[in-house]
Amino acid sequence: MDIVVYGVLFWVFAIVFTMLRSTGRSGSLPATLTKATPALLAAIFAYLTGPSHLFHVLLMVALILCALGDIGMEYNIQVGLVVFLLAHMCYVGAFGVQSTILGVTSLPIIGFLVCLVALFSYVVLYHRYLQTSETQTPLIRAVDLYAITLSLTASTSLLLWLSWGTFLGFLPFLGALMFITSDSLIGIKEFHHRFDYEEPLILGTYYLAIFLLSLSAAVYTF
Repeated sequence: MDIVVYGVLFWVFAIVFTMLRSTGRSGSLPATLTKATPALLAAIFAYLTGPSHLFHVLLMVALILCALGDIGMEYNIQVGLVVFLLAHMCYVGAFGVQSTILGVTSLPIIGFLVCLVALFSYVVLYHRYLQTSETQTPLIRAVDLYAITLSLTASTSLLLWLSWGTFLGFLPFLGALMFITSDSLIGIKEFHHRFDYEEPLILGTYYLAIFLLSLSAAVYTF
């Protein structure tokens, strides 16, 4: 799939759903399918762009799971959380396994550890912040587990970037950071307080995350 065609289609569906959600017109089956379409397009892009390699297979599976997670979140947040957890396990597998295949040196390992410690520290602070909510946060342990896995996605994407050495490797890493941003905003919205422009901010950072992570298929051609 041509990257320009993919990008146009991806962002058309992303913008349409963001507008539907922002105006309170989501919730129907067509709207839910529209929400999941960008991630499905990303999976198709990964399949058509990358070779038949374990990295690209895991990437494609992760993106398909993100699409299923999009659907799940519309009906049950716990189901959606589990599906996205599985998606990030695939991301971690893709970035981590490929890094070990390439062979990691001291610099990528140091970068990985520094990133992981920083993100784990963020998870601890984020956990404490959510606990300041006036209402009980019943899913706090599940959120912690998900946040740790998401931290591993970002750290392993950095590890692969530093191991492979390609300049554009920063794009998937940035995508992982956007995922952290989006899901942090979801947690604040669901478990702490509502805020202005929450839907455009959450969906904008989420779709940017999916788009940048999907570019791994084009950036990493092993």
